[in-house]
Amino acid sequence: MPFLLKVALRNIRRHRRRSLVTLATVASAVIGIVLFGGFIEANYTGLRESVIRSQYGHAQIHVAGYEAGHRADPDKVRLSPESAEAVRTLLEKDRHVLMSSRRIEFAALLGNEKTSQAVIVRGVDPDTEALINSALTIIAGDELAADDADGVLLGEGLAQALNVKPGATLTMLGSTVDGTMNAVDVRVAGIFRSFATEYDDRAVMMGLTRAGELLGTPSVDTVVVLLDDTAALDGVMERFGAAAKDAGLKLEWQTWAQLASYYHKVVALYDGFFLFIALVIVVVVMFGITNTMLVAVMERTAEIGTLRALGTRRGGIVRQFLTEGVVLGTGSALIGVVLGIVAAHGITALEIMMPAPPGSSKGFPLRIEDVPGLWIGCVLAVAGIAAFATLLPAVRAARQPVVTSLRHV
Repeated sequence: MPFLLKVALRNIRRHRRRSLVTLATVASAVIGIVLFGGFIEANYTGLRESVIRSQYGHAQIHVAGYEAGHRADPDKVRLSPESAEAVRTLLEKDRHVLMSSRRIEFAALLGNEKTSQAVIVRGVDPDTEALINSALTIIAGDELAADDADGVLLGEGLAQALNVKPGATLTMLGSTVDGTMNAVDVRVAGIFRSFATEYDDRAVMMGLTRAGELLGTPSVDTVVVLLDDTAALDGVMERFGAAAKDAGLKLEWQTWAQLASYYHKVVALYDGFFLFIALVIVVVVMFGITNTMLVAVMERTAEIGTLRALGTRRGGIVRQFLTEGVVLGTGSALIGVVLGIVAAHGITALEIMMPAPPGSSKGFPLRIEDVPGLWIGCVLAVAGIAAFATLLPAVRAARQPVVTSLRHV
């Protein structure tokens, strides 16, 4: 063990009470960062997967020009049945693709003789869509079935606005692709709840066959893809793009990250919270270590004078105190990280239910994820703070005249 490290450990043990107070302060701060950082990361993961598995999938593939033209004339930028099937065939060759599903979305009027509501309708493949939308919760009735041509699913808020329950018959009024009005009768198969109340207030899901009858077209807007691992998305889309180009398909696509603006707003908000708390903790850690090292320097002024009289250079004095401060800070941070990990696993195991966040319709279990990058960052940050906090008192002590230091009582 290097000489400076041995001396640092002996000095830390020599002033046990002061060292324990500093250790407790730094470790508590690190525990707080580990727990809060893990809580935020768990929220990011949960929200991301909810967004993916209730609305957007991992990616949505369209015909080229869809994003620029679908609002003005959606029928001109839809995928033909043949193109949609070709897209699905290419996607499902990739080992990371769990499944793909076709969709078409349009606005319509839904109601009965008593009331009606403007709605956003999503026509889907019932079998595959149920798996892609695994984060949706059916709170009444049943899922869409492939053999139920008239069935629809209503968002919770929309069902309340229409005052209907599963089994009720409604009329859906929309515009066909050639601009004429058309209407079909539908039956409420079930009522669902997603992660967003605003979506539930206007959302309807129905089978593609019935949607095509209303719109007068077999085409679809998009093919949605679901992967086994969100981290594999970039690679999957890169390979798909190359295969689609070779097949002569002119396509464009958007990933969930491009579509989910709500997710990015939540991330930005939570990042702001974390930054503020981290800054407060940094100040606490800095003052704690600075106070400890200032007192240590004052108490050992005569000792410093003796070392200087025996020939120890100023740099040697500074290195000794820096080593002591860094060892104390790093050791405290490591203890804090270990205790934080233990506390995180214990809290997660309790499965405490959290209330629904703003804009969401359901709560979630409290989880704290392991974030190794945060742990390493905490240790390195505390080591840096300890070095910075120790440097000034160490330099002042080293610069003090030897005679003055020897006379200090």
